[in-house]
Amino acid sequence: MAIYKVSPVAQRDLVDIYVRGFREWGESKAEEYQLKLISSFRLLAENPDMGHGVSIRLQLQRHELRPYVIFYRKFSYGVRIARVLYKNRAVEKYL
Repeated sequence: MAIYKVSPVAQRDLVDIYVRGFREWGESKAEEYQLKLISSFRLLAENPDMGHGVSIRLQLQRHELRPYVIFYRKFSYGVRIARVLYKNRAVEKYL
């Protein structure tokens, strides 16, 4: 069984996403989106090749869960989530 690990910076991304969602749409929607992210992490751990390459960081893959993009790296155990960034961010600055 493959697993996922979340980097410390990606943990901060998740907190920021939750807080933003809570402020804009309320607790239930913020929690619902967090669950979608976790489901995506599990899916990526089991299917690490489903993402697309990242030209500026060749070791990373990307997977969209609108409006965010999950950046991850494949390992023998599964995947490590590197960042979860809003789709319109200047990715080069944050990776």
